[in-house]
Amino acid sequence: MEKCSACHGVRGKNGPYSVLVGEMGDTTKAKTIGNYWPYSTTIFDYVRRAMPFNAPGSLTDNEVYSLTAYLLHENRIIDSNLVINSVSLPRIIMPAKKMYVTDDRCGGAEIK
Repeated sequence: MEKCSACHGVRGKNGPYSVLVGEMGDTTKAKTIGNYWPYSTTIFDYVRRAMPFNAPGSLTDNEVYSLTAYLLHENRIIDSNLVINSVSLPRIIMPAKKMYVTDDRCGGAEIK
């Protein structure tokens, strides 16, 4: 709470910066973990490398897994009893994944 709420508000919903919580069907149009992010592993990766804003990379892996689990639960993607780790995290299917289209174009320099 103390490391996240200043930017993201209590429970990731009402801070001055990115809203993190908003399930599929949310009509606020905010791009959140629940309605926009296609892969659960991206949450861990981004938080581990870039958060908290004032001390990026300072969280332990255990803190990042716990935070990732919390965010997935708040977005109603996982049950509160699911243990998140390096094996279980990649198995989570994000609701927004179906909205992404694979870029299967062929070519080289002409595709930018």
